[in-house]
Amino acid sequence: MQNDRRAQRHIMRTLLILAALALAPAAHAQTLDDFTWLKGCWRTEAPREAESGSQTTEVWINPPGPALFGYSFTEGEGAVQGWEQMRIDAADGGRPRFVAMPNGGAPVEFRMLEQSEVLHMGGRQPDGIAAFENPTHDYPQSILYLRFGNRLSATISGANGSDPYTYNYRRISCGAALRP
Repeated sequence: MQNDRRAQRHIMRTLLILAALALAPAAHAQTLDDFTWLKGCWRTEAPREAESGSQTTEVWINPPGPALFGYSFTEGEGAVQGWEQMRIDAADGGRPRFVAMPNGGAPVEFRMLEQSEVLHMGGRQPDGIAAFENPTHDYPQSILYLRFGNRLSATISGANGSDPYTYNYRRISCGAALRP
């Protein structure tokens, strides 16, 4: 029951953040340098993913060049259950966008939402925040990354935050097998 309440609070907080970002007036366009907080290796935490028997790892690198590159994979039942290639690059005159290629499929682009202020959540400011949307995509239509220290959450959802699913990651050491 405690975990259910905690999950409900997390979902409500995520929906409020998405609504605030969607309704906020534009302040400034971020650059790719503003996303360096995303770099590193991240792995989902128990108990949520452990209950399903799967675990997701997400890795982001920032090589010299015009993009951050990422990949993720979900392992469970002794096999890879899914994977995705991702990048954050500059489009539309330098405006960052998120591009995902789930399971090697066609690229799906999400435009970055501009942020007018640093959001306060329970008295804590995130160390990093990035929100992207593509209202014409089937699912997800929104992607929200939040970083608090060595914790990262990635929430995908439908329009206006409907049907949210959050991956809660912790920073891990990038072992040789994870390094690009």
